[in-house]
Amino acid sequence: MRTIMLILTLALLMAPGLAAAQMHGGGMHGGGGGGMHGEGQHMTGGQGMSQGAMENRDTMNQMMNEMHQMMGRGHMTSGQQKRMQDMMSQMGQMQQQMAGAQNPQMEQQQRQQLQEMRRRLNAMKSQMEHQH
Repeated sequence: MRTIMLILTLALLMAPGLAAAQMHGGGMHGGGGGGMHGEGQHMTGGQGMSQGAMENRDTMNQMMNEMHQMMGRGHMTSGQQKRMQDMMSQMGQMQQQMAGAQNPQMEQQQRQQLQEMRRRLNAMKSQMEHQH
């Protein structure tokens, strides 16, 4: 179980960097595959990620790092492991959304989801600290 969580965490941590590299790659390199990159740039307005989307991605990365640290300490109940998996799954879906076209409403919705996940993560952290 722990190995699966670690692999999932690492995959999710790498996804934003890959998406950003793919978005910016078309504008910097031109040439081969330019048609696909052009379409991707069109979807994002040709400007890459907005400030709000970048903040959401950074918040998500910070939370995933914290989750990774919590898992590394062990001592998680099966309920805590399930909640952690649910949050990671939700973050994975959000990252897929971030790789596509963004709009202010979606960014706001993601920000609210991240705030709720932050509350759940903090509660889980506190609960784990009191278990020892």
